[in-house]
Parts: sequence; C-alpha cells; structure tokens
Amino acid sequence: MGLIVLGISFIVMISNIVGGATLVYAVPRYSVKTILIISYTWAIVSTFIMGGVLFFLELVPTHFIWWTITLGFIECLFTINNQVLMGKKEIKNYNTSRLIQKLGLLILFISLGITLENYVLSILISSSVAYIYSSVLVSKHIKAATKENILPLTKKLFGYGLQDQSSNIVQLLNYRLVYIFIEKSMGEVLGIYIVAVQLAESLWIPSKALATIQYSTLVNETNKRVQQKLSLDFLKLSFIITLLFLTILLLIPESFIGDIFGKDFTGSKEIVFTLSIGIISIACYSMFNHYFSSIGIFRYNLYASLAGFVIVASLGWWFIDSYQLVGAGIISSIAYLTTTLVMGWLFFRKTEFKLLDFVTWNINLKKLLPNKKH
Repeated sequence: MGLIVLGISFIVMISNIVGGATLVYAVPRYSVKTILIISYTWAIVSTFIMGGVLFFLELVPTHFIWWTITLGFIECLFTINNQVLMGKKEIKNYNTSRLIQKLGLLILFISLGITLENYVLSILISSSVAYIYSSVLVSKHIKAATKENILPLTKKLFGYGLQDQSSNIVQLLNYRLVYIFIEKSMGEVLGIYIVAVQLAESLWIPSKALATIQYSTLVNETNKRVQQKLSLDFLKLSFIITLLFLTILLLIPESFIGDIFGKDFTGSKEIVFTLSIGIISIACYSMFNHYFSSIGIFRYNLYASLAGFVIVASLGWWFIDSYQLVGAGIISSIAYLTTTLVMGWLFFRKTEFKLLDFVTWNINLKKLLPNKKH
C-alpha cells in the first residue's frame, strides 16, 4: 500500500508544477477555462512521464503499475479542481470534496475487506466520486469565452510553479527515499516501517494546522517586524504542542500498537523513537517554510530541502544496510534535523532574532489564533 501511495504521490508531484498551489494565485487573475486547459493538459503529460519512470525503475509493484498510473491521473485532476476552488475562496467546498475522498476510502476499504486489491479499488471509487463532485463545483466558474493567450499564461504558470514546487519535490524525496531503499534491500518489512512513520507523522497535524493559520495571517500583514514576531510565536507553539503529543505517543505501550495493527507490526515503537527528533524538527521547519513563502522567498526552502536530501541519498543505503529499520529512522531524523537547522539559521539571520528569543515564553495566543468569523 505504501509503495502504491508513494507512486501516486510522485505522479501528483510533477503535475503540481502547474496544477498545484500556483493555481490558487492564478485563478483570481485569469480565466478558469484557460487555466483548466493548461493544467489538465500538463496532468496528462506528467502522468505519462512519471508513469514511465515508475514502470522502468520498478518503484511500485509491477502488477499494480497501471492501477497506480490511473489513480495518480485521477488524483492530479482532483487536485487541480480543488486548487481552483481554493482560488475562488470556496473553502467549505474544498474541505467537503476532500472529506468525500478520505471518508469514502475509509468506509469502502473496511466494507470491502482489508486486502491490497480492495484498497486499490477503494481509492479508485472514492477518488472518482470526489473528482466528479469537484468538477460540478468548478464548472460553475467556467465561462464560454476566454481572452487569454494560452502560451504566455502557460509560461507564467510554469515559472510560478517551478519556484514553489521544486522544494516540495525535493522534500518528498527527502521523506520517502528510504521507502525505496528498504523495499529494495529488506522487502516486506517496509510495512512495519510505514506504520511507524504514519504514527510519527500524525504528530504533524497540529503544526500543519498552525502553518495554515500562520500563512493566512502573514500574507495579510504588511508590517515586516510583526510578520517575524508572529512567525517566532508560531514556531514556539508548534514545538511545544508537537513535543507534548510526541511524549504521549512514546508512552503508549508497544502491545497497544500490536493490538491495532497486528503482532506482525511489533517493533514499530522503536522506529518511532528514532524518528522523534526528526518529527519535532519538521514541525519547526513548517513554520520557517511558511514564513519565507509568505514573503515570496522560495529558494530558501529549496536549499534546506536539498541539504536533507543529500544526506538521505548519500548515507541512507548504508544506514539501512547496517542498522535495518532503526537505521532508516536514524538517517531520516538526521536529514530532517539538517533541513530544519538550515532553515532556522536563515530565519534567525534574516530576522535578527537570537536563540534566546526562542526559549523565552512571551506568546500572545489571541494574536495567533483566528477569530470566530474566520
């Protein structure tokens, strides 16, 4: 399951150069019809390109390669539709379409039975229904006539997208390259590692939520120093909340995890422990990332992601070969920590904050959290 989802992520990753967050910026400024023509065309091209890479490098199980490509293409189109909804500020419809997809997947998978084939079928049905639903919503914004010249707008979308998506592409490789190393060297135990990773990464939910609030707040704030102070406060809050939930997770008995996922997944607690530093690091990285993105500096995110990726790519195989799944957790934590340290250094250098400012508690929660009308 993990390899199939990873394959889908690779396809969507390339499609998002045009069909990702760039559309949120473009939708209020250009014709939705023209944007859809460009982004849908690129989705077809990128699916064929990345599908070929997955096939020839055997990055997903061979007998599921065409299913993975099909699911990846549907997810690309669904993502494009959702970015259009976000650009039109239809947040409720955006959330509803995502909920249909995720909840539908969960219900179908449980109803049909817990097998790999049923998992693929559940994704196909839930994603298709969610895509159709989002298409109906998006169709309301399509006008018959369009005045934009497609070629210049295509160049603009690629220009924006390459800046924004390049760091996301590298960061995804940073997160998931160890999956490939484990699958090629150790085989089926990859499932144990993926369960541990999912448990650990669930702790990012609070930091992702805070990052969304942070980004929305910063892009509407014109005072540079206020932006910096708010980002420092979000950083502190993200660190504290993630540390709290991490402590709780580490106190959960190994037997409890075994009761949920089965006895074959014993040993995942040890992996979660090795991922601990990395999990806290990325919770902090998200705050740095959204600060620089909000002021239009994307290259710093790319530099930091590259630093982490170099570590995983160069040392990941050796760590896994020497220390097995524990080694995978260790090298991931080292890479995540490196990425965050690079971003932290850039943040403190640009904002002129001192490390002492981070350890001093002076957070005004009323300024950080959105009011009821938002």
